[in-house]
Order: sequence, then structure tokens, then C-alpha cells
Amino acid sequence: MTGAQPSHPPVPEVASRAKILMMAIIAGAVITCLYCTQPILPLIAAGFGVGLTTVDMVAGVALLGFSGGLAFLLPLGDRFDRRKLVLGQIVAAFVFALAAAFAPGIGALIAASFGLGVVSCVPQQLVPFAAVMSRPSERGRSVGTVVSGIMVGILLGRTISGVVGDAWGWRAVYGVEAAFMVPVGIAGAWLLPKGVPSTNLSYGRLLASLWPLMRDHRAIRQSMIVQALLWACFNAFWVNLAALLANGPWHLGSAWAGGFGIIGAAGALAATLGGRASDRLGTRRVIGASIGIVTLAFLVLSGGGSSLALLVTGVIVLDIGVQSGLVSNQTRAFAVDPTAQGRINSLYMTATFLGGAVGVTISGWLMTHYGWSGIVGFGISLGVLAAVIHRIGAPRAAAASLKAS
Repeated sequence: MTGAQPSHPPVPEVASRAKILMMAIIAGAVITCLYCTQPILPLIAAGFGVGLTTVDMVAGVALLGFSGGLAFLLPLGDRFDRRKLVLGQIVAAFVFALAAAFAPGIGALIAASFGLGVVSCVPQQLVPFAAVMSRPSERGRSVGTVVSGIMVGILLGRTISGVVGDAWGWRAVYGVEAAFMVPVGIAGAWLLPKGVPSTNLSYGRLLASLWPLMRDHRAIRQSMIVQALLWACFNAFWVNLAALLANGPWHLGSAWAGGFGIIGAAGALAATLGGRASDRLGTRRVIGASIGIVTLAFLVLSGGGSSLALLVTGVIVLDIGVQSGLVSNQTRAFAVDPTAQGRINSLYMTATFLGGAVGVTISGWLMTHYGWSGIVGFGISLGVLAAVIHRIGAPRAAAASLKAS
């Protein structure tokens, strides 16, 4: 029991493919607010005359704010109209982006960046929105479409930010973000379907219900743990790529590391394909395949310290595995309780980003002491651990349902 529900909860409308696509576009547009900061940090440091340690806080607090939004804003989607929540956050993103553009000092910019990070969790409001407004047979496809929009937004956010920053300065980047929120908000108000609340719990009881949800549902727990491990693999690779390129046999600069992000666009396609495969084959099968693909990627990447061809191949395989796992694990968790999509997503995404943070921390130490072989060994070990955890839940899950759980 996850909390008191209305005696006759209204059934949400089934969203058309066009509306699901619009959710994906909005998700991609808003997530750029979170990732636009990273490429322009040196410009900000030069503009305010501060060191890299100080300016790194601009990006750091944005991620901190994003984590807070995941934990404290996502559950509201079960209690209130998600359409209004999304539109309210888009308006707030406009305000915070303007505040960042006109920030008089580094302290004001850090504060604005934190606020921008909090409201950038809009994409994860839209993922459960798409799931609950889709037929069960199309839920994976819809989730995959929105996740694809997020991945494209991350890619474009970094790319556009770098171009605009080089041409017109870092303030222009935030100005463009603010301007971009205007048509996005108008499109959202016009096309997004009305969300139907699924519970009448107070905000405090919504947060309190997170623990019983995780405690009582094995599928949610396993999806959280498995994806946290895969996300740790993903971040362990990407955070150490620049060091490998700079210190390996090629002595390549950071621009090359950014170029590898374009190769990672394969993940956007993998998210959609993973969602469709989950609908047809069942989420457990796709999760198992995703774990195998991620582990295979690190086997390929074991040769990445001496071969650019193997490094590029490994990046593509890794992104396909991680993004397919992201969608299939998410779809599996959503199937547990259609009335708790926001809270389930809050649990799921918080665990995912916590796994990423742990992966970054541990992998940095491994890279320092053991080099690239330490990163490869770490990735393979996490893949094997994820496979074991996934396998442990197989008998009970199969007895319940091959697809839903």
C-alpha cells in the first residue's frame, strides 16, 4: 500500500504520438539549461577573475540543484497536474537563466545556477508523464522517445554552448537559454495534455511514501541498483576520457574529448530501440542484454589505451548498453504502480545519479593509481555485479510476469 488514493481515480487520457514527441522536444530543450555551463567555465573564470576551483562551483551547484529537484519535486507529479508543474518550472528556468546572464558577481551566478539546476528536472517530470499516458503495450516506446529527447538535448546543449560562448561570451549562453524557454513554454502550454493527479496525499506523506514503495517492491529496488551500477560504469568512463586522450600515446586536447560526445549520440537511438524492445520482449530480457553490452564495451575498451578505433567502438557499444538499460529499468519500475509514477521516478533517478557520483569518485582514484586498466577492471566488475543482482531476481519476477516485472 503506497498511500490513500481517491475512491475512483480518474483515468488519464492516452497521449498521441505527436504529444509524446512534444514531451521529448521539451525535455531536450530544458535539459540544456543543466549542461550549458560545463563548456563555458573557463570563460566565466576569466570574466570574473576567479580560479578554476571557484568557478567549478557553478557547474557543481547546478548538479546539486538537479539532484534536489529529483528528490523533492518529482513526487509532486503524483499529487498535482504535471502539465502545470512542467510549465511552472519552464517559467522558473527563464527567470534563473536571465539572472545568470546578468549576474554581477560569481556568488550571484552560483545562486542562479543552483536554481537553474533545480528546475532542470523537468525532463524527469515528463518521463513518467509519458509512461502513465501510454498504453501498457507502448509504454517502453514512449519512455524511450522522451529519453532520446533528453540525450539529444544534452549533446546539443554542450555543443551550442561552446559555439555561442566562443562567439559572444558566456553571458550570451544564458541569454540564449532564457530566450529558448519562451517558445518552449508556449509550445508546452498549447500541446501538452492535462495531467491527472493519482493521489490526494499531502506533500509530507508523499515523501514519506517513498520508503514503503522501495521496501515493498523488489522490481523497483532491482531497477534502482542495476541502473546505478550501469551509470557508475558510464560516468567512470567519461570522466576519465580526457585524461586518457591527453596522457596516452596521442596527447590530444580537451576538444577531442568533446568530440567523443558526438559519437555518444548513438545512445539517443539506443534509448528508443531499447524502449520498443522492452514492449516486445519484456523488460527483464532487455535489462539482461544491456548489462551484457556494457560489460562487452569495457572488454573492447581494454584496448582503448593504444587504439583509437577500439576506443571509438567501445564508446558506441557503451552508450547503447547504458541507454537501453536506462529505459528498460525505468519501464520495469514504472509498471509496478501506475498511481506512483512520479515517486518511482524520484527513487529511480536519485539512485541512478548517486551511482554516477560514486563511479566518478572511485574511478578517479583508480585512474591515478592503476591507469586505464583500473577503469576497465572497474567497469567489468560492476557489469558482473549488475548481472548477479539481475539474475537473483529472475525466478520470482518470472513467476509474476515476464514483461511487467
